[in-house]
Order: sequence, then structure tokens, then C-alpha cells
Amino acid sequence: MRNFEIKNNDSLSRKGRGSQTGRSMIEMLGVLAIIGVLSVGGIAGYSKAMMKYRINKTIEQITLIAGNVRAFWGPQKNYIGVSCSGYNCKASGCSGQSSGDGCPIHKKAKIFPDEMITVTNGKIMSITNPFGGEVNLYSVVKSQSGDMQAFVMESLLPQEACIELATHDWSSAGVNAISINGPVPLITPPVDLNFATDNCFDGYNEIRLHFGIDVNSNFWK
Repeated sequence: MRNFEIKNNDSLSRKGRGSQTGRSMIEMLGVLAIIGVLSVGGIAGYSKAMMKYRINKTIEQITLIAGNVRAFWGPQKNYIGVSCSGYNCKASGCSGQSSGDGCPIHKKAKIFPDEMITVTNGKIMSITNPFGGEVNLYSVVKSQSGDMQAFVMESLLPQEACIELATHDWSSAGVNAISINGPVPLITPPVDLNFATDNCFDGYNEIRLHFGIDVNSNFWK
């Protein structure tokens, strides 16, 4: 009788251990599943936060550059010489672009934040925004009179950033007009959300911010 009781207790003990092992595996799988969900959510949240950070950084850079351009060229009553492109014209073989000399005035006057420019031998060889897209800066006429009293900043941006910048309130930065993926149409900011969504495409978009132009001039209509 004693032998039977001992064997029976051993059997129950083994069953108990097996049941505990089974529960532990299920719990482990559940924990792993929760970790997986949290990881996916964490990655998505990080990507969203980085996008927001880069958009805000781009807005900050544009506002700073516009202020620097006005401070440096404003006293001259025109923006002749403001042109500087986000690529090295000497290397690419293009002609007629002032950036072929590496934009020495812009470098000396610190027009662009350091994180935006790539400098070789003391010359600016490229200008990029936080998304890695090229940035171009050039002078334009204010009106049909032909004066160069205005300037444009052109940036390549992904779709979400394009929409955010197009619909941003640029009044404090002095933006007169915005165009998306082309020189026209010019729209007084902020751009309507529906228009921005329809015209900012998947991939990189060219958004142009116009400073100081006469939007009522026949030249810009």
C-alpha cells in the first residue's frame, strides 16, 4: 500500500511539473508576442518622430537662411549674387551657374547652417536639407520692371514634408508665394491642404519659396 501511494504521488508530481512547464511556455510565447507588438509600435513611433523632427528642422533652416540673405544683401537693395545651387557645377559640367565657384560669399557670410553644407577646399560643394534633398538659392525679379529685388529658395522634399511645408504659415519668414513641382502656379501661403496633397507626390518633390516678389505683378501671373 505504501509503495502504491509513493508511486501515485510521484506520478501526480510529474504531472504537476509538466503542467507548470506547459504554462511557462505559453506565458513565454505571450511575452514574446507582446514584445514584438511593442517593437513594431516603437519603430513606427520613432519613424514618425524623426519625420516631425526633420520637418521642423527644415522650417528652422529655411527661416534662418532667409534672414541671413536679407541681412547680407538687403542693404544693397537687390539680391544679385545670391544664387547658390546645391550641386557642384564644375564637377557636373554645367555652365552659367554661380555655384561653380563654390559660393565663396555664402561661405564667408555664413548664409547656410554648417550641417547643410559640404565643403571641399574651403568651397561649398553641396547644400542639403535634413532629408538629404538638394537646396538651391537664387535671385529673381520682383516684378516686370526687371529688378533683382527678390529671391527664391528651392528644396527637394519627400511627400509628407512637402505637404507640411506647403501648408505652413510662413508669414514670419516673409514668404510671398509658393510653387510645387514647377514654376507655376504661384500660391500665396499657406497653401490649401487639398491642393498640397494633390500636388505633393510620392517620392521627392520640388518646393519653391518666393521671398520679396510682387505677386500682383503681371510678370508673376
